[in-house]
Amino acid sequence: MIRLAILLLAIVAGLIAGPYFIGQKGYVLIALDNWTIELSVVSLAILVVGFMIVFLLVEWIVKRLYKGFGGSFSFFSRWRNKRKNSAYIKGMLALDEGHYVEAQKQFSRIDTDNLMGIDLLASAQAATKLNQTNKAKQLWQQAAQDPMTELAANLHLIRAYLEENNSKEALGILENLAEKHLQHPAVAQCWVEALAMQGRWQELKSKLKGWKKTLSLESYAYWMQQSSKGIFAEIASKQGALQLKTAWQELPRSDRKDPAQQAAYIKQLIGQDMHNDAAEALVDFQSHPEPQLVPLFASLRTNNPTEVIKKLESWLKHDEFNLQLLSALGHVAFHAKQYQLAEKVLLKRLNLGKDSEDLLLLAQIKEALGQPSEALELYKQSIKN
Repeated sequence: MIRLAILLLAIVAGLIAGPYFIGQKGYVLIALDNWTIELSVVSLAILVVGFMIVFLLVEWIVKRLYKGFGGSFSFFSRWRNKRKNSAYIKGMLALDEGHYVEAQKQFSRIDTDNLMGIDLLASAQAATKLNQTNKAKQLWQQAAQDPMTELAANLHLIRAYLEENNSKEALGILENLAEKHLQHPAVAQCWVEALAMQGRWQELKSKLKGWKKTLSLESYAYWMQQSSKGIFAEIASKQGALQLKTAWQELPRSDRKDPAQQAAYIKQLIGQDMHNDAAEALVDFQSHPEPQLVPLFASLRTNNPTEVIKKLESWLKHDEFNLQLLSALGHVAFHAKQYQLAEKVLLKRLNLGKDSEDLLLLAQIKEALGQPSEALELYKQSIKN
């Protein structure tokens, strides 16, 4: 519009000034080497206006052509994207419906050069369902190059290697992850499993302390117990059971207060047939019932469980219907051959709820008390349960 306005202004100016310049003899001389161009003022003005008109006309034609071809390119681009989206949607639906071959077929229709990380993940999922593990790994490796799907793809790869017991490859990927991903719960869980697979218990224990808030309470407790159990087992096998007790005392106080590590230590004492030491530890470690430690009472085989029974009975005075405590006391009394106490406690426990293990133990008590018919009936009930 501005150019058109200038052109119109020039034309109007020419019409007004034209009659004045007609009678003038002025001229314009342009000399280029051997070329000489001589124009009158009026001719120059007409030439300039004509040039401007031609320029605007050519510009208009070029723009129209560009828009025409641009629309064609835009149409082709929209058609290609529509085709890609259609294939992706059909592939995801087939994947969700369990038609994995069809899903793979649809994903293959997407131009490989235009595949995004999310497309690659979906295609890899179809490949895993068809047991095409190597192909799935290749797709995950490609998806790991996309920043948006980098973590998800690497987690798939890590889990695949862990399922193959290839902890070396899994750890290789984990160690090269970006720092921002290291506190992700799934990353921590995979790292824990890989270290455990290699029996690197001390390293696992050290890393767990940094993942206490990352992992779930159950997972943290389980793996802390497993790592401590592995460390204690190594000490006991290489240095002996007595050195195990020394190693426990040398641990930091915070470690000795950790129920998961306490449970691992007690299990190792029981495994070394040091039941009296295990019983003493169970009593000393608990001022109140600890869910990770109470079940260990059932594994004790001590002929003098006085302190243990006293501890369990004191807890039951405050919580007489606690099934876990009743079961623990029944087992301790049975293994100490205090059958009357064991029978009384287990009858109370079974009246509060069925349990096949405690039912079987009561049958053994009845047998020990010379009541074979009642024992047989209980054995039958335990089989049914």
